[in-house]
Amino acid sequence: MSASVKVIRLEDHFKDALRAATGDQLLKACMAGGEVVRNHAKLNIQTQGLVDTSALLNSISVDKDKSTETSATVSIGTNIEYAAIHEFGGPIVPRVAKMLSWITDSGERAFAKVVHIPARPYLRPALDENEGDIIKAVGTSLKRQIEGAL
Repeated sequence: MSASVKVIRLEDHFKDALRAATGDQLLKACMAGGEVVRNHAKLNIQTQGLVDTSALLNSISVDKDKSTETSATVSIGTNIEYAAIHEFGGPIVPRVAKMLSWITDSGERAFAKVVHIPARPYLRPALDENEGDIIKAVGTSLKRQIEGAL
């Protein structure tokens, strides 16, 4: 009586796993991590009170930056002109007129040659404070894709 033994060659499975962790799959995993940052940035925008027209809130995007067979990167940001002044703070000066002018909450007109906007970061903390969640999202995406390939 002989016993039948099934031999599993690990290298056969590694080929599939390596294929699952290259090119488009790496980009998908990076995009998953980028979505974590984007979602937290949107929460930060709301928490900071930077929602007036929702333009900044709706403009945060995750975009493919670079992808090769062995690496991938994404960019997370916005194309809104005033986004940087909220993130980093800084002075606002008139471009055309001699003075800045606006209506105050009390209905009076105010004038100034410069207005200093405080930094109210929303994007940097979304990345810095959520590293574990970002890594988990990337890992989960890669794991699913590798399992799917096997």
